[in-house]
Amino acid sequence: MIQVKYFGMIAEATSKEEEKIDVGEKPFSEILSEISSKYQLGDLSYQVAVNKKLVSDFSKLQLEEGDEVAFLPPFSGG
Repeated sequence: MIQVKYFGMIAEATSKEEEKIDVGEKPFSEILSEISSKYQLGDLSYQVAVNKKLVSDFSKLQLEEGDEVAFLPPFSGG
């Protein structure tokens, strides 16, 4: 199981702030696609962090038991 956390408009779209997901042997790209489809996140902009580090290349990422994944809204600086 991994811990998935949602922030800002992503939390609003999912109607939850966090959930646990059993990932088995699935690659992260497949898990991301499943979450996006389940909550219809296709139109929303977001970044993904795994274990508090932003991830830009999902193609080779494999999650492990106990990992934390966060869906973050776009950041604005100031």
